[in-house]
Amino acid sequence: MTGFGRAAGPVGDGTGEVSARSVNHRALDLTVKVREADIALEPAVRGVFSRRLSRGKVDVTVRVKRSGSEGYDVSLNEALLEAILARWAVLVGKFPIAARLEARDLLSIPQVFSVENEAAEFSKEELTAVEHLAEEAASALIAMRETEGRGLASDLEARISRLQTRTRGLAARRDEVTRHIHQALRDRLKVLFGDVALDPGRLEQEAVLAADRSDISEELQRLEAHLEQFRELVTSPSAPVGKKLDFL
Repeated sequence: MTGFGRAAGPVGDGTGEVSARSVNHRALDLTVKVREADIALEPAVRGVFSRRLSRGKVDVTVRVKRSGSEGYDVSLNEALLEAILARWAVLVGKFPIAARLEARDLLSIPQVFSVENEAAEFSKEELTAVEHLAEEAASALIAMRETEGRGLASDLEARISRLQTRTRGLAARRDEVTRHIHQALRDRLKVLFGDVALDPGRLEQEAVLAADRSDISEELQRLEAHLEQFRELVTSPSAPVGKKLDFL
């Protein structure tokens, strides 16, 4: 089933948002996307959706904005910078270039500076708040999937009813079909052996055998049972039933 769910709300002194979307899949294929700095939130969110869903290709995105400054780890490769400055001094003596490097010049040199987000630590209350948002997003997604499922179930119910009507119509015509086979056999034999006297007892025996070979009573009973099982699975599922429906 396809579906979408989103929830937003406070997380500690900041805000958070969890959004999820799903498409059909025979098993649960769950992807949770968080910033590297917020990686501690991933297990909690994954746990919520794993408990609530059993099938579907589900993509979940988590965004948290905390109050205050973000934590960053800034490092300077001093050995590289010293080597660059020493080389620059040599070049200044050989070429007509400016002897002084500005800060913007140093910042543009790759690998001299590196800036990384520090992994955030979340309090128990913040983790709980994110889990609640995940629950709300999962509920919204499931509600959309159930709405789609009810529409499909209604369509399948109508198709099952039409098939059952046709099946019962065939069952009601079994005696008619048997008589038709009997008469067809008589007519064919008259065409082939019009001038030959036929044993009525033998003719009846062959008609019975032909009718028996053409009897579909067992198939009709099995079809009726399968259709009823199909209806029960569609109208009152207690768990994912796609594989059972496919088998039936």
